[in-house]
Amino acid sequence: MPSESYVITICSDRQKGLMQAVLEVLPQAHHSYSMRHLAANFYSEFKDVLLKRLFWRAARTLRESVFKDTMEQIKARNENAHKWISAIPKESWASFYFTGDRFDVITTNRSECFNAVLKNARKLPIASLVEHTRWKTSDFFQKRRVYGDEWRTQLTNNAEKHIRLAKEESLQYVAYRAGLHIFEVRSVQIQDSVNSHLQTFSCRVFQTIELPCGHAMAAIAITKEKKSVFLL
Repeated sequence: MPSESYVITICSDRQKGLMQAVLEVLPQAHHSYSMRHLAANFYSEFKDVLLKRLFWRAARTLRESVFKDTMEQIKARNENAHKWISAIPKESWASFYFTGDRFDVITTNRSECFNAVLKNARKLPIASLVEHTRWKTSDFFQKRRVYGDEWRTQLTNNAEKHIRLAKEESLQYVAYRAGLHIFEVRSVQIQDSVNSHLQTFSCRVFQTIELPCGHAMAAIAITKEKKSVFLL
């Protein structure tokens, strides 16, 4: 059996037969349900924009308290909607409970974009379809390579943007050193903890996307270490 670090994560729209196929072929895989499809089905069922927004909040939050509070808000507004959501295992769609690595990707938008590229090729014979897919994939990676060569930053553009925003966010926090590797980071609304040795954060942002959050930045700011323990 492969170690946990090598277990793959699959994000799907729960098409008929797919869920059972994943269980049979990739029993160790973490199966994530696309929130774009779940939210669309949810809205079709209940026709309530606010409920849909609450559903997205429940899916995105990395705090259990926010998840539970949001689910209670959904229940108070429409008990049937709450039952509809509760029937779906939260481990498959709610970010707080998902145990695999999906780096905050909760939709199949990326694959849908590539499917659109292959739309006109679907009528081709199977051999031609496979060859066309191979060619399109190679072309995609080549364009991404050229795009990547233009970067002059240490990380990708999205990662650099995330870190910049995390630094700005850290300005609203006050950090205290509570031990050799332990920090408490406080804001007006909540108190979080940071363990720089284990690289665990009570906000769970780092564990989810493996990039420092505002709490980590606040903790870094009060250290005198030249090389950050947070892999910056």
